[in-house]
This record gives sequence, structure tokens and C-alpha cells, in this order.
Amino acid sequence: MSAIGDLLIQLEGADFETAPFFVRELLQHAELPNLQGREALRASRAIAVHAGPQQLPIAGELAGRAHQADIPGAGALFAECADKIALMSGRPQRFGTVVLEHQGDLVMGPIDGVADDEMRSSFGLPPLLEMRQRIDKQNQSRARERHQAVGLPLGQKFCRVWSDPSVAELRSGLASNPEGAWVDGNDLTMVCQSTGNGIIPGPVFELPMWNVNEDDGSPSDLWCSQIRLDRLSEAVFGYGFWPLNEDGMPIGGRGPVDHRFRGSAAPAELPSHEDDALIGSLETHEFASAALRENRRVKVYLPPGHTTGMSLPVIYSTDGNMIQPYIRRVDAAIARSTIPPVILIGAHAAPMDRTGNERALEYLPGFDDQRFDRHQRFFVDELSNWAEGEFGASDRREFRAIFGCSDGAGHALATASMHRQRFGHCIAYSTGMPPDEQTRWDADGAPFVHLCAGTLEPGFHQATEAWAAWLHFHESPHHFTERVCGHDLIQWIEELPRAIARAWGSDNPD
Repeated sequence: MSAIGDLLIQLEGADFETAPFFVRELLQHAELPNLQGREALRASRAIAVHAGPQQLPIAGELAGRAHQADIPGAGALFAECADKIALMSGRPQRFGTVVLEHQGDLVMGPIDGVADDEMRSSFGLPPLLEMRQRIDKQNQSRARERHQAVGLPLGQKFCRVWSDPSVAELRSGLASNPEGAWVDGNDLTMVCQSTGNGIIPGPVFELPMWNVNEDDGSPSDLWCSQIRLDRLSEAVFGYGFWPLNEDGMPIGGRGPVDHRFRGSAAPAELPSHEDDALIGSLETHEFASAALRENRRVKVYLPPGHTTGMSLPVIYSTDGNMIQPYIRRVDAAIARSTIPPVILIGAHAAPMDRTGNERALEYLPGFDDQRFDRHQRFFVDELSNWAEGEFGASDRREFRAIFGCSDGAGHALATASMHRQRFGHCIAYSTGMPPDEQTRWDADGAPFVHLCAGTLEPGFHQATEAWAAWLHFHESPHHFTERVCGHDLIQWIEELPRAIARAWGSDNPD
């Protein structure tokens, strides 16, 4: 027996504590590059299991040699190594061997679609449908166990459960709830009718729905997800049912969000006006920015009865290209006198057809200092001078606010900190940028910060909650609203009028 053969025997008999020492010796062995056949497969298995991810190319090469020698099991190991390397490199996997975990469910990692079932078979792998069915079977077993348990797994705000609903039960529920969502205790049932390859409900619970069989065992046209959700009665979220292709990916990307769920104890839905029924006016202006060295579109909302001599409170907002749903709620709140008349100036984000994420480069400090600084001059100086001169926006700090969501919230917090003499209020919803040791925040003269985030948007909730704790520690004025929502437009459009009422009450400051 060769020296490397003795080493492989030792390695195969080793426990997980000592195996890495033998693997290190194996990787340095002079005979390793020349291994063939069964010994190549044995070495590949040992390296794939006990070495670090950086050694996967070596394991894959050894498995590939063994596969060329028709050693059983070598092709599947080669495919697994190749898939792991692809995913670690930020690319989709080819064969579908890598299964990840998301919210307690097993999920096949993204697939590039190059390998068909004939190619999978040549590497000793089952058809893709069979691989997906195996995953579904494991997930259903897990979901049944969670359904029988009390509450949620530790640290999770929601999880999939499964009560094995019948087609008759689901058709009855769908007849009473045609938008496809209803509540049973702390569990949410979502149902969609489709004859396609599959359905995923998005954007909050992106777990593929399961097809429910008819009584005779044949597939029905009903797809179902059951979700156990912490504080379900308080939840508000938008959702849509997105069809999947054969590779399990949404056809054409994430689809529309056509429906809305509102729990029995959720905040009341705020009135909204349609675009053609606004009592105020919404205009789009082409603003020539010297700082940006280009034109930038700006949405301007003016309340009913507006004149330039009114000196009204003003909100400067990022993402003006997505501002209309907010305007509908603000307009309706002004009509009901629950907030005072306000002006809203919404600067559009950088055009989407540019290379890279220009939006983040403009909004967030630390990525591109020059781009960020130019946008600051545009947003803080140029816009306010224009709004004050053209529309009578207030030039008084206490009647100026800056507003943003997601990356826009990071922009609002950074800008309010750097230009506190300009803004009396900062409205920052679902920021993904937590405070850090470099954050300079002096409570003396700081703006009042209005924070909001949802329990179903983990990273954004953590970052926003960190800001609330940071401001509390610094005894800086703020308000934090936690909602049972995802990273969802609905919570932001409903919370903006509430922040305005908190900032300026229901009386015109003039």
C-alpha cells in the first residue's frame, strides 16, 4: 500500500477533531497531484468534508478525475464541489446540489439553468424535479412538526407550518377570502390558483408554495403556504403571488404586489386620495443642478389653497420618483385636518440605467465621497433655495424636515446630523445603516428623529432599533414606531402623516 493510502486510511478513521490535521498532511503530500481512480475519490471526500472552502477546487479536481475513471459517486461529488465554488463566487450553481436554509426551510440555491436532466444523470444526480420534491418532503415534515409545537422557533419572527389542508378546505377559504389570505389563530394561510410550475408569495414570505393534491392524489390547481407569525393580529403587509419558472425563479423577476393583509389589531388604514382626486397639486419639475452637473427631476406637492406668501412647513424627500403613494395619504390627511398644510419636495433618485448603484453612492457617506458631497450640495442648498423662492417653503429650521426610507433613511440621518442647523425634524424609516463609532451625534441642537421599522425586515429593523437605542443613550429627542411589517411601502406611507402630526400638530404654524 502506498504512503498516501495509509494516510487516507488514518483519515477515514479519524474523528472531526483530529481529521483536519491529517487533511493538512494530505494536502502537502507529494503524491496528491497524481492520484487517480478510487484513491482520488477518497482524497476528494476527505478534503471536501474536513478542509476549508478554499480547498474545494482541489477536491473538485480529484473528484473529476475519479469520475472520468467511472468511479461510482465521483460525479455527484464533483458537481457538489462545482456548485459550492460557484455560489461562493457570487454565481448561481449549475447542478442544484447545494441546499441552503431560509427561515427554517431548506431552499435550493440559485441555478444557472445550463445543466439539463441528461447532464445531471451523467454525473449520477437525479432529475431536478425529483431533487426539489425531496426538499419539499423534508420541509413538509419540518413544517408539520412546527404546526404541532407551540409558538415559534427561538429567534424567529415567523416560520412555515403545515396542517395538511385539503383541497375542499382551501377552496372554501378562497371563496370567503378571494384575495387569498386568511387567519386561523396565530397562523396565516395563503392560497393561489395556478396551473404553472409553482408560485411564491412575495415580498415578505418568499417561501415557495406547495401544491395540494386532490383526494385521488393528483395535483390540483391550488398552491398554499401556511405561516406562523408573531403578533399576527398587528400585521400589515402587501403581497403578490409570483409564478415560478422550471428553475424555481420568479418569471420576469419579482412581480406586482396587488394585495394587502391587515390584522384585526393592526393600525387603522389611513385615508388615501387617488391621483386624479388630489385636493392639492402634484407637479414634476426639471431642475438644473449645478452641483450634480445635470438635470434632476423633482416632484413638488403643494397643499390646497397654497400661495407663495404662506411660508408653510416643508419636507425634503429622497426618491421623488416613488413619492406619489405618500402624497395620496398626506393630501387626505390635510383634507381631514389631521395634519397642517405642508409642502413636499421629492428629488428623484439617480437614473436606473447607470452602471452601479448610483442611488447608494449619492445617499450614503463612505462609498463615493465626491458623489455624496455633490448630492449634498444639490439636496441641502440648491433645493431649499429653490423651494423657498418658488413655493414659499419655510426657511425656519423648526418647520423643515428631511425624509427617506431604506437607503433614503440613511441619507436622512446622515444629512440631518451634518446639517442640523437646517433641519428641525428627521424622518428616517427602515434604515439599513446603523450608527457606529464614527457617528457624530450631539443631542444639543439635534433634530427630532422619527424612526419606524418592521419586525419582518430583520437587518433594517436591527439597524433602526440601534438608532433608537443610540439616540436614547445620548438623550436626543426621538420617537420609534415598531410595526409588524416587512421592508414594505405600506408602513412608510402610513407612518409619514403620523410623523407630520407629531412634528407640527394639526394647526398651521403661521
